Amino acid sequence: MAQKSAKKIIYNILMILCGLVGLWLFLSHMLHFSFPDYFYTNYPSLDFYYGTNVVSMWADLSFFTYHTLIFFSLWCILYAISNLFNFKKLNTFLINPYVMSFVFTNYVVTVVLYTLFELTSGNITFGLYANVPPAYHNLGTNIISHYVYFIFALILFLKVKSYKTKNRGLGLFPICYLLLYYIIVKLTGKFAYNIEWYPYIIFDATSIGKIFGVTNYVACVFILISFLLFIGVVYMLLYRSFVNFKIKQIDTTKNTT
Repeated sequence: MAQKSAKKIIYNILMILCGLVGLWLFLSHMLHFSFPDYFYTNYPSLDFYYGTNVVSMWADLSFFTYHTLIFFSLWCILYAISNLFNFKKLNTFLINPYVMSFVFTNYVVTVVLYTLFELTSGNITFGLYANVPPAYHNLGTNIISHYVYFIFALILFLKVKSYKTKNRGLGLFPICYLLLYYIIVKLTGKFAYNIEWYPYIIFDATSIGKIFGVTNYVACVFILISFLLFIGVVYMLLYRSFVNFKIKQIDTTKNTT
């Protein structure tokens, strides 16, 4: 019994460390931001940009990738604390199939889109932008935060047992989150920085229209809305499939015990 208790303590301490390292990865990247004066020197008339953060350390909070890492890291820390100190209400909330599926869906979307972006960018670097120590640090943090932590998230999603719940209201949370995320990033990108800046192309109708060779602004807006709806539908289908998986996992576990 004592050995089992010791294993439980070690397991949960490792979970806390995993979460703390994840938060450190984000904070380290954000706090090491330095304003790229050279960038504006090279492009003096620039008033719009998307992609690499060239505006503010706070702009890192606009990246969906970092939201994913933060959510997962906090989940690990809180889940471990709820186990160590027997916080049943907190534990029940964290292992809710809707909560677990939300955290995992974000990681699946993040990894798939990040990988596709890298492989189709024409300049595959995964963050290794130069042969200098900071670039290798950037590569390492990218690999850890995207792939190593995704493996952790996958293992925990498969292994941590959930429970059936009638609280289906949580199923609407992802839609509310996505809408709020888009609105806040759009507003901050438009008004909060020295230039108009967004983390991804999906925040600017004109830019996404250019991909299809469209210049008419109304048509660009239509394309953008269609693209956002497509992303939202795919996201929710993934989310619902993961929720159903967790619920089915509960039924399978009950039938085999």
